[in-house]
Amino acid sequence: MNIKTFLLVQVRDRTTHYRIWVLAAPMMLSNISIALLGLIDTAVIGHLANPSYLAGISLATVLFDFLYWGVTFLRMGTTGVVAQIYGSGDAPRVSAILRDAMIIALTLALLMLLARHEIRDFGLELLDGSIIATIHASHFFEIKIWGAPGVLATMVFIGWLIGMQKARVAMVLVALPCLVHAGLDLLFVVGFELGITGAAYASLITAYFSASLGGWLVVTELRRHTSAVTFAWQWRSMHRLLTFNWNIMLRTFCLIATFAFFTRRGASWGDTTLAANAILLNFQMLTALALDGFANALEAMVGRSIGALNRTRFLAAVTLGMIWSIIFAALFVGLYAFFGSSLIALLTDLPELRAEADRFLVWAIIAPIVSVWCFVFDGIFIGATKGREMRNSMVFSTFFVFLPGWYLLQPLGNHGLWLAFLMFFAARGASMAWYFFKIERRDGFV
Repeated sequence: MNIKTFLLVQVRDRTTHYRIWVLAAPMMLSNISIALLGLIDTAVIGHLANPSYLAGISLATVLFDFLYWGVTFLRMGTTGVVAQIYGSGDAPRVSAILRDAMIIALTLALLMLLARHEIRDFGLELLDGSIIATIHASHFFEIKIWGAPGVLATMVFIGWLIGMQKARVAMVLVALPCLVHAGLDLLFVVGFELGITGAAYASLITAYFSASLGGWLVVTELRRHTSAVTFAWQWRSMHRLLTFNWNIMLRTFCLIATFAFFTRRGASWGDTTLAANAILLNFQMLTALALDGFANALEAMVGRSIGALNRTRFLAAVTLGMIWSIIFAALFVGLYAFFGSSLIALLTDLPELRAEADRFLVWAIIAPIVSVWCFVFDGIFIGATKGREMRNSMVFSTFFVFLPGWYLLQPLGNHGLWLAFLMFFAARGASMAWYFFKIERRDGFV
């Protein structure tokens, strides 16, 4: 079968289209709700009297990105391993993976709380924001960090549910806390006029609401498989999870370091540029969380296909997941091209901040079609538990593309920073594509 015939067969495969959308649609809606929550946070803080408030939130957000994005392997690793076990039909082991992941999550949360002052001081010094923005960021961090156990436990619950092909249940766990957070934001910041303190307490309360809801949903799901539940200790199970998670953690720290460097360089040009970049990054975050819906679907479908040793299902999932991701990336390009300035105006009423964000809007318009490949291959490689390849791709893109690119593009200022940022996404997509075809030619994923 030639490539053209193969693609036609896959495109006409209604069953796989359906499976992708059953998994992707709930996660896409829930992921977009997260981005909308970020936009609500930005809009609420962005309408306060001074850009330094939003700048402070931006600095604190980078610190939490290091902490929480750095441990997203709790979600990714759990999804990939559980999906493969579920596909293989070894139902009892999925409960053991849940236990192992939760032990790791709560241990890491405890370490974060014990080292909270050192993390805050080192991070804010490294980011080098203005004095007033740093003060706001420090205050926000001191309150929100106490939600770490709830946040990390929720990551495990979401990953386990996606791996079990329960995207609709995972959607509830993501979307409902977002609505609670938005309501608390408006109540504390606008209603009680608590400013950044109110935003921090809204995040803290939401963290434990999410964990409580996630625990209830997962226990409910486990009761449906009572005969298949086992919590018997197996070092092999824990070792597999730790090995995969270690590579994902290193990969994620490179990703966060890139975002942190991006934010720090923006901060060096003043609070207005820092805040403008924060607004435009919300556009990219909206794109990322929407496309992550298809990535989440690929994680579950690829993992299950590999576990079941079903190559036909694997190829169908990869092909259609890629097609739908590209379609949606193109839609986001159109959205930002036609309505980008209007979206900026919704997020802030400060004239100088609107003007600064409009200057660099072109990069947010281009970003979806450049970065879409990262999300597609992330979904494939997580489902296939190929952590080493993901790590190597990220190291290459960070240290051999982004940083050298920024060094050479410094004369262009913030435009050069954004160009280097998109070069980073392009390098990730290209290097992971190279790994994909290398693995396919050598051994095949299935």
